[in-house]
Amino acid sequence: MISQIRGELAGVGGDSIVVDVNGVGYKAFMPLSEIGRLPGEGEEVRLFVTTYVREDTLALYGFLDAPQRDLFEMLLGVSGVGPRVALAILSVLSTDELLNAIGNEDARVLQRAPGVGLKLAQRLVLELRDRVARVPRAAGIAGATPSDINAASDAVEALQSLGYKQNEASKAVEQAVEAVEDRSDTGKIVRAALRFLTKK
Repeated sequence: MISQIRGELAGVGGDSIVVDVNGVGYKAFMPLSEIGRLPGEGEEVRLFVTTYVREDTLALYGFLDAPQRDLFEMLLGVSGVGPRVALAILSVLSTDELLNAIGNEDARVLQRAPGVGLKLAQRLVLELRDRVARVPRAAGIAGATPSDINAASDAVEALQSLGYKQNEASKAVEQAVEAVEDRSDTGKIVRAALRFLTKK
């Protein structure tokens, strides 16, 4: 699977671009908001890529940073959300707006994206809210990346597997996230959280 591409920006058209890598042109679909951040044609570009494979489909979806790609893949995990809908959501909503909408269970904001009706918006909230809810509030949903969400969620689950209740695990992770430099490192979060828990 292709996970990253670095090469010359050879062309931009609609919702896709072509990156020339040593004479081979790779077409990648992107959110419109990301296309607006691209350098000029002929300049070097690096894309973080999701390779989407189905029975009759092989397509690349590119992003300028890894957290945006992670969020795209998170959206794809929701039933009824394909790559086109996920791209539409990310074209209309910033990462912060999307995480806030899910965290606040505000389906109306999600409906701003083309192709997202009320039922799908509610499903997005239902299937993703627990992952977003595990992001420590002290860190702020608005500043959290998808990688932070995953790390905080995994840290809470790890503490629960050690016998801690979800409430105390979540509070300890909240404190830990404020104490560590890298909020996407689950191991560091767990170790810091355990220090807070054992102080009691």
